[in-house]
Amino acid sequence: MEFEDVFKRERVTRKFTNRKVNEKLIADIIKKAQQSPSLLNSQPWRAYVSVGESLEKLKKASKANIDAGVKPHEDFASMLSLNWDTFPSQNMATMGASQTYFFRNKLDLFTKSNDAMFNAQSVVFLTIPRESPAWSVFDLGIFAQSIMLIAIDNGLSIMPAHSMVSYPDLVRKYVHIPDNQLVGMAIALGYKDKSSEVNDPKYFPERVPFEKIFKLTK
Repeated sequence: MEFEDVFKRERVTRKFTNRKVNEKLIADIIKKAQQSPSLLNSQPWRAYVSVGESLEKLKKASKANIDAGVKPHEDFASMLSLNWDTFPSQNMATMGASQTYFFRNKLDLFTKSNDAMFNAQSVVFLTIPRESPAWSVFDLGIFAQSIMLIAIDNGLSIMPAHSMVSYPDLVRKYVHIPDNQLVGMAIALGYKDKSSEVNDPKYFPERVPFEKIFKLTK
């Protein structure tokens, strides 16, 4: 697939089918993503893939926390500042205000799918060592983007969602991630459920005007 086509297809899937993803394919995707650059070749990332019984147990435990009103406590929330600058805050506010309109009253379907981890049959949990500089988060982001683009190039659909790492203690328990790793992000890999209503809305948030983010100095 041409790169431009892959890039254009990088859109999230809000619900997957029950079709399993070949485990060898997942391993191959992550192996290729290892070529991603990192600061001083530190390669701080780790990829823990959850499928089958371990993933089902994690989904069930996470849903129980949601139903019980347990507040999310992501690992990165304790590592990074949550004080947003005005510019990204305004962008997020605009998105929040427009979500209901774009989902055309199907926001409840999205919430239900989100709480069920999008019916994902494979989830890649990405970590960095607990003793890491903030720069390693940047490296992890590059690694994550590589995984997603390579997955799309191999005919898979994706859903990167921080909601799947809301309860890192559960992720560690069911995915067997050591305590010295910070659980940073999760990427669901699978096949889009084209019959699901929650995948119907073509909800593509608008980008801010180009001139607001681009400056050329000579």
